Amino acid sequence: MSEIRNTGVDFTDRHHIYYIDSADLHVVAQKTLFRVHGYFFSRESSVFSRTIDPASPGYVREGKTDSDPIILEDVSPEEFEKFLWVFYNPKYSIYNASVEDWRDILNLADKWGFPEVKELAVRELHKKKELNVVSKLALYQQYRVDLRHLIPLYGRLCERPTSLTREEAKILGLDATVLISTTREMLRAKPSDGGLSPLPASIEENDVLRALESSLDLEVGSTKKFREQNTTSSPAPASPSTNRIHENTGRGGSRGRGGSSRHSGTN
Repeated sequence: MSEIRNTGVDFTDRHHIYYIDSADLHVVAQKTLFRVHGYFFSRESSVFSRTIDPASPGYVREGKTDSDPIILEDVSPEEFEKFLWVFYNPKYSIYNASVEDWRDILNLADKWGFPEVKELAVRELHKKKELNVVSKLALYQQYRVDLRHLIPLYGRLCERPTSLTREEAKILGLDATVLISTTREMLRAKPSDGGLSPLPASIEENDVLRALESSLDLEVGSTKKFREQNTTSSPAPASPSTNRIHENTGRGGSRGRGGSSRHSGTN
């Protein structure tokens, strides 16, 4: 979070809202100076707690003055302002913010170890109708949200009549795609099959090939034709024993002709 603790840190201005004269924690994000209450940070975040209230002897507390602030790396003033709004929101329990705002808050809560802020962000994102199930899952996976939030969303994809599309699988990643696919098969299997999902007896190999061709936008039946053409048109390779016979025949023929001349000459 902070690798620079020297005095005389270069910042251009104080934040117009979150530079609070009575606060005790000084923070800089991209040359914008914030002054906020350290209580909100030390009570929940293990990352900030180590910086604000170092337990080890010899460690100096950071962020005590404007000239020795905590430096936030890779965080913009706008992102930090959104995060602070969670603590200083004047409308108690009413958090009206966009999906993008909650995504930024969730990101920082995950990065800095704020579990309660993380839960708040997830609850608010759950309400966003513009986020579909796959988008929510991808977001929660990215920021390591408690799996118990993800399971109902995985369940909705397992319950629906259609499987994942190729684009959905790309968004969710390999692990989630395998989880959803195997669970769908397990749920659709007969209990007597022990959780397996065997093909119906009436399904033949050509039915499987046609289904795959249709999914891959290939001409239905083209795989069977392709296999037949490659089986019938390719010349059968000569066996190693046949090759040895031809080689021996060639060498033996030469010796036979030469031998015949020598034998004649002797007679």
